[in-house]
Amino acid sequence: MQRSLAPLKHPISQRLHEERSRGERLADSIADQIGSWRFLIIQTIAITAWMGINIVGLALRWDPYPFVLLSLLFSVQAAYIGPILLLSQNRSAERDRIMAEHDYVTNERAEQFTEALLSELLRNSQATLAIAGFHGIEMDALVQHESQLAAKIDAVQEELAEVEDVLLAAAEAAAEAAAEAKEPGFTAGELSAGS
Repeated sequence: MQRSLAPLKHPISQRLHEERSRGERLADSIADQIGSWRFLIIQTIAITAWMGINIVGLALRWDPYPFVLLSLLFSVQAAYIGPILLLSQNRSAERDRIMAEHDYVTNERAEQFTEALLSELLRNSQATLAIAGFHGIEMDALVQHESQLAAKIDAVQEELAEVEDVLLAAAEAAAEAAAEAKEPGFTAGELSAGS
């Protein structure tokens, strides 16, 4: 069963999905299953049955009350699931980092295009004023319109600078998150404590 939270419409997501190795596909599949209600319900039923059989069972008591064998099974499960979840999380962080870089480049191009468009608009307005002045057209209204247009352009350029600052901060945060996700030294206990 292949499930996904969002369809793979973005080209970067599609490329990373198609370029997964066999181990990465397995880690993603296991992470998808472990993070589901189905897994939690099945595990809860299995644990309840295990405990019930060993508490009530008269003949088949293979793991009496302290449930040492059950604890051992949980430890083994955590030892394997922790690294598998980290592998899947690292892939997700890498995808997020690449998409953030792509978004930053796209937004930078859009900002450059907007600035060029606004500059061209201002230049055309100044040319219109020059033509109007040459023909003796009422200049006051045109000068006022030019100053309003220049003020709007300045406001838009300030907003674009703020957007650029936010995008830079987001790209840096994504890079830091990707670097933190790749740092070795995580244990299953740290993983379960962080959840």
